Amino acid sequence: MSSLAYSQSKRVENTRVTRERDRRRGRELATFLAATVPVACALLVYAALHVETVRVGYQREARMKTAGQLEEENRRLRAELARASSPERVSALAAKKGLRPPRPGQVQYVEVPAGERP
Repeated sequence: MSSLAYSQSKRVENTRVTRERDRRRGRELATFLAATVPVACALLVYAALHVETVRVGYQREARMKTAGQLEEENRRLRAELARASSPERVSALAAKKGLRPPRPGQVQYVEVPAGERP
């Protein structure tokens, strides 16, 4: 008979039950946040600075590579200019085209006033 006594459950009415805030749990959460938020912020700032440092490093390397390429091109162009304007080459091209040095009196010099530059 004892099994029949527990087979029927009685409905429990919880209409008057209210939930109270656990103040101790709230304080624990506030303490945890107060301890972790500054650490998290510091880590985020450190990560942002590290990412920026890496980005600037890559930019610097790219600009140094470009500067090296431009210096090499500048050296190449100066060598080409020196070769193209060498007196031997100019006189050889002039002789090939039938040009001769100017005769006396054929060259006229123009004086530039002292304050002006061409």
